[in-house]
Amino acid sequence: MMLNPALIEVVDDDADIRRMLQLVLEARGFKVRTHEGAQAYLSAPPVTERRVMLLDVRMPKITGVELQAWMVKTGDPTPVIFMSGESLPQDTLAAQKSDAVTFLWKPFRTEDLLNAVAQGLTLYDQQFH
Repeated sequence: MMLNPALIEVVDDDADIRRMLQLVLEARGFKVRTHEGAQAYLSAPPVTERRVMLLDVRMPKITGVELQAWMVKTGDPTPVIFMSGESLPQDTLAAQKSDAVTFLWKPFRTEDLLNAVAQGLTLYDQQFH
């Protein structure tokens, strides 16, 4: 168990994906907050702890790309890891052109997920040290 576990924000409109990611990440000692969409994330209480976001590209109302752009604009320092099962080419391109940590295609391997999270936490640490 980590002494001060990082927080992983999971934003995905698919409840099964949220549950699976929460189980996998909590089993590795991370704290996890899940959100059923961009609006749910934006209305959640703000946090100041060390964190990374797993963000689905395609969601109703506000897409992952739109949420990430909003976060950049408003100064939310959370590193974003985009994930998608199927995306329109323009969404994929926008996600890959953003300053996101990486882009994971669903279904992804746990190892790829954990590597992306580690990369995101390194970026987070670099911003604050």
